[in-house]
Amino acid sequence: MLQCRPAQEFSLGPRALKDALVSTDPALQQLYVSAFSLAERLFLAEAYRPQRTLFCTPLIHTAFDWLLSYPEAPEDFETFHAALLTRRRGPTRKHIYLQPIDLSDGPVGNALLASLQSCTEAFFLGLQVRCLPSVPAASIHCSSRPSQDSDRLQLHTEGILAFLKSRKPGDALCVLGLTPSDLYPCEAWSFTFSTFLPGHEVGVCSFARFSGELLKVGHGASDPARAQVAADDPETTVRDRGRTLYFSTLGVVQCCKVTCHQLCRLLGLGSCRWLRCLMQGALSLDEALRRPLDLCPICLRKLQHVLGFRLVDRYKVWTCNGQYVEH
Repeated sequence: MLQCRPAQEFSLGPRALKDALVSTDPALQQLYVSAFSLAERLFLAEAYRPQRTLFCTPLIHTAFDWLLSYPEAPEDFETFHAALLTRRRGPTRKHIYLQPIDLSDGPVGNALLASLQSCTEAFFLGLQVRCLPSVPAASIHCSSRPSQDSDRLQLHTEGILAFLKSRKPGDALCVLGLTPSDLYPCEAWSFTFSTFLPGHEVGVCSFARFSGELLKVGHGASDPARAQVAADDPETTVRDRGRTLYFSTLGVVQCCKVTCHQLCRLLGLGSCRWLRCLMQGALSLDEALRRPLDLCPICLRKLQHVLGFRLVDRYKVWTCNGQYVEH
């Protein structure tokens, strides 16, 4: 793979970052002041402070990174707010539903699901997260194919999304399918970590590439020592079509990342190009490993606008779930 040595910064100026966060619209500027305390605004202002230490500039490591492969316009708060006005959210729709697919209901599968539920409840403070009983992929009748880079069977996302749409509970804000199986959205793609059905608040994500064996030998992690630790420290085992998958602590964190990323998409957040952020895309395992677990200030403002939490309350809960913080 063509490497950019050293990694190059994908940097935007302080004015662009401030406008993306606070907005140039007077009404949205006033909304910003009313939504956050002075201390919270000082924290968020780190986004556009030239000597910031809390939030990092995105880095480009290869010519095939997501930032270069998808040169789309970044979504600022004003754009997000305008799009959100067209979305309908009934007062009774207040639950996130997690739909396991081929994740066993025994102690092993329950351990992974418990970690995911705990993480998402802290991340999306104010929403209730409910886990539905696991369903076998065979009952969904989705297409499949052999993987192009392993001996696993891949599931086509179209059938899964249609299934989730048809089974969506009436009080669901969104439904996210979780599967240990590898996924592909179309024949041209070798795989995808996650995807969603626009306008229907259903999505699906795969944990297949976060198991110990693939973190070790799959696509060459950006930090080989880190990947070796992940592979040598299995914490949770999951059965996938007769195969045992091992998830280290790092692997469970990656599962939390892709879950929270896709849930944010289902709540209306777009992709992020402002600072290092969970809402950046990932086209490879290397990029997924580099992606942080939390949001940049601009995306954090978007999520706060949807859920209405106080930042200090969210971070208190978040720090209590310190097992998800990467070291």
